[in-house]
Amino acid sequence: MKYEIPREAFKQRLEDRLNFVFVDLLPQDRTPVQYKDVEHITYSSNFKSEFSSKFPNKNQNVVVYSLQKGDDAPAKAANDLAEAGYNFVYYYSGTADDIVLDKGLN
Repeated sequence: MKYEIPREAFKQRLEDRLNFVFVDLLPQDRTPVQYKDVEHITYSSNFKSEFSSKFPNKNQNVVVYSLQKGDDAPAKAANDLAEAGYNFVYYYSGTADDIVLDKGLN
């Protein structure tokens, strides 16, 4: 299943982690905010296979996101992972203004 999460839920999951894998859908050199312990997998036709090879556990908690305004890749990536059988997929579509200032996450 896939779930869209608001900014506050995204922020909370970044703070707590709780066995979540965070996937930034922008290349590392193009993302406006660098968070610690985040995978960078660009959304493309190879996204599902690349993600599955790194994270074969279908019960893995996953947050896919992009901080590029108007980017619909998070919803598409979440849909792809849900279709591939991943059970706990969350997605967040933000902007470069979504810098999390507390707890050293920016």
